[in-house]
Amino acid sequence: MKNNKSLKVLSTAAIAAALVAPTVAVQPAFAASTYSVSGVQNAAAGSTINEKTRINVSLPAGTLYQSKTFQLRLPAESTAILNNVNKDAATFSRGDVAAGVKQEVTTPVTSGAAKAGKISFKVKDTLINDVDIADTDNEQEVATKIAKAIKDQGKYDASANGANVIVIAPTAANNDDALKITDLADPDDTKVKIGDSKTTKDGVAPVDSDGTNTYVPDKVDGQDNQVGSITIKPKDRNTDDGSAQVFEITVTPSANTANKGLFSLDLTKIKVPGGHSGALNATIDSSDDTFTNGEIKIAQVGNGSVTTSIDGTVALTPGNKNDTLKTIRIKEDSAGAFAKGQKYKLELPDGFEWVNSTTGSSAPKVTVAWGDKNAELKVVSVNKDTIEFELSKSSGNPADSDYPSTTAATQFAIDGLKVKVDDADAEKGEVKVKIKGDVSRTNDSIVIGTFGTYEGDVKAGDAKTVYGGQTGEELGSLTIKEDAPGTLQEDRTIKLKLTGNAKWATRKDSNNKYVLKEQPQIKNADSEKNGLKIGEWELSGSDRTVIQAPILKKSSTKPAKIVLEKLKVDVAPTAGKGDISVAVEGTTGVKTDSLVLGKTAAPVEISVDGELAKIDAGLQQQSIPNITIKEATTDLIDEKDLVVKFPEGVKPALPGKVEVTEGNLKIDSAKITVEDNKIIIPISKHSTTKAGIIKLSDIKVTSYRYVPEGDLKVKITGPAVVKNIKDGTLDSDYPFNRPNDTHVAEGSVAKVVTPADKNKYAENIVFKIGSKTYTQDGKEMTMDVAPEVHPVYNRTYIPAAHFAASLNIPADKVVWNEAAKTVTIFAGDKIVSATAGKKELVVNGTPVQIDAPVNYGQHTGYRVMVPYTHLALALGATVEWKADTQEIFVNKR
Repeated sequence: MKNNKSLKVLSTAAIAAALVAPTVAVQPAFAASTYSVSGVQNAAAGSTINEKTRINVSLPAGTLYQSKTFQLRLPAESTAILNNVNKDAATFSRGDVAAGVKQEVTTPVTSGAAKAGKISFKVKDTLINDVDIADTDNEQEVATKIAKAIKDQGKYDASANGANVIVIAPTAANNDDALKITDLADPDDTKVKIGDSKTTKDGVAPVDSDGTNTYVPDKVDGQDNQVGSITIKPKDRNTDDGSAQVFEITVTPSANTANKGLFSLDLTKIKVPGGHSGALNATIDSSDDTFTNGEIKIAQVGNGSVTTSIDGTVALTPGNKNDTLKTIRIKEDSAGAFAKGQKYKLELPDGFEWVNSTTGSSAPKVTVAWGDKNAELKVVSVNKDTIEFELSKSSGNPADSDYPSTTAATQFAIDGLKVKVDDADAEKGEVKVKIKGDVSRTNDSIVIGTFGTYEGDVKAGDAKTVYGGQTGEELGSLTIKEDAPGTLQEDRTIKLKLTGNAKWATRKDSNNKYVLKEQPQIKNADSEKNGLKIGEWELSGSDRTVIQAPILKKSSTKPAKIVLEKLKVDVAPTAGKGDISVAVEGTTGVKTDSLVLGKTAAPVEISVDGELAKIDAGLQQQSIPNITIKEATTDLIDEKDLVVKFPEGVKPALPGKVEVTEGNLKIDSAKITVEDNKIIIPISKHSTTKAGIIKLSDIKVTSYRYVPEGDLKVKITGPAVVKNIKDGTLDSDYPFNRPNDTHVAEGSVAKVVTPADKNKYAENIVFKIGSKTYTQDGKEMTMDVAPEVHPVYNRTYIPAAHFAASLNIPADKVVWNEAAKTVTIFAGDKIVSATAGKKELVVNGTPVQIDAPVNYGQHTGYRVMVPYTHLALALGATVEWKADTQEIFVNKR
């Protein structure tokens, strides 16, 4: 007996159950029952599977309130025996021992002798109780006590040496680790086997809750089983062996229907249809949702093919004549895939040769990982790039014409294959072995390794978006891969050089020396260092675009691959849209041109409502459109001052309103100020959940006469968005120190035009009530609306646009705002606005009251009509009214 074990009584079926394939869970989406399958076997079409396949059926608590019936149906031309039922019907009740299965019983044993204790077991359904085992009992003494108990309690003629029931102690000769009990009259072996200790109940070993030893276990999760019994009725049963294709199963509840339920269905002697391939499924049909309708996999049927795989790859290096490959595995999908006379070949590409021979120490070692343990796969020939194998032995019958042929699906493992390389012909990269021969194959090649000279390959990961003016922005990853071990040699240096609008992110240390804010890191999860060690990264040169690190230890048996991440940079404020690239340089064998790791973008963008306003150089308080500043993503605007900077010569007034229209960004409205050409907006909270949008409304600017014509561009700057320059000053602590690099975005908000000369206004202008023509210096001009006298206010109204035109004010200086119903006239140093319905004009931002409202609508031909005396005064002109001729005379200012 073996140390630290215990005695168990197991049937042959129970032992086989312990060796079946792993459990396969089948979980329905919504129905009541669930299924799990164990013992799924690989088989060939037309074969019979003798091993047991078990289906466990689980029911949620409270499901089985009355008896329920369902069908288990095998595919056409397939039959099996279910729960050993070889008659018309059989019922299995809760806690019953499965037919032909002996209860499991235990007692500990140590040092070849039993530890004191009592065991109980069954022989031919007769309970044998309390066999007393002493500490000093050896194997033969234990066998003798068991034999005596069988004779005394079971009334069977039994002894340790002979008679009807024989108890045999384990020996090297019988190659077993269990006592063996054989009934000569009914030779169904029972084994008292070494195993784990378990507690008995009422003199009988406990039943496992998963149904291992019974079809309907007594307990499920420690509670009485909801299922009381199952009745199995084969349909169209084969009277010779009891097999059938369809089984009717009736499940009857116990008294404890509130508990969970469990029962097991064991399929044996499964006949696989000829010509079938792939999963062999049984179908469950139920009239309601108590049992899930659907298919359950009970076997995997192969087509007689083999699949080749390898446990890993190796680095094949120049000059190495003895590179040993990883284990190559050849797996049959069913018995007999390897048959008599079939060859299996492995062919190397050009530049590579096998070092092995057919016999001796250089021959590869082929073993059986699982399956037909007697099978042997031998090397029959080696011809430089091709090595050939053939099945030389199996468990088949030597008299069979197909012998040798595997009798079970088998996996062969080939170890010790060696390859040498011819540098002149071998191509760099993956080394792929072709699979050839007579054996049917699911794949025709495998990759056994890589070959390369002492160079390497560098690849860029996905480029990341980085933002202008930001510090510590992270670039995409960089992968450096050696062709051969040791390419990155010890005491050599690897360098990373930046190109584009960025510098490596730096800080000053305690010695006032520039160092990296953060070290680049090797991403271990995606890297294969294989012994390679790299030292600390540091700046190389003074412009902060190059960093370097020493190679402390080279890779050993395999080429290294490292993925560098946490590559942090400071981005120039004015970077705009562009690329940031990194080149690998240095004294190692790995080099590459620049690879794009970053895409630059502005942290904010600026836009205006509607079209650009036209403003005059040299005029005060001119309105421009509302300005919107939009953050590209969250957390790009810090809790510092955001500056809206106008060009030199343009001075903004404090906006009428500054507000956050989107996001959780916050501003300190009470502290917004104007300094010279800057609007300064203090940010009191940065955005965290959504990018912020800031809107500036009701903006007026004063433009000096020296401001050039063209687009008036506003820049967004300030420490809130420019984080790597100190207030735009030439400070060496910051990598970007050119004064013009201090803004992150700019946009046009207006167009500057040259003001009209004050002396160019026309003279001798005459309008006439009711007439759509007027004269200007004797020249007749046409209007679409005539001047009129208002019947209520008794005031003479004149169309504002035509009145401005008569003064030679250009048409593009008369701006109509449809939404506000406001016309604005830009006349040199005068800006006059009139809004429909209001009794006022706004002159240079100041409201001026008038005694009649501005008129506008369908009745005015959709022209703004203004009392002419007020309009003329606002524009600096003089007028004279002649009542007898109903004429208005206008003179220059």
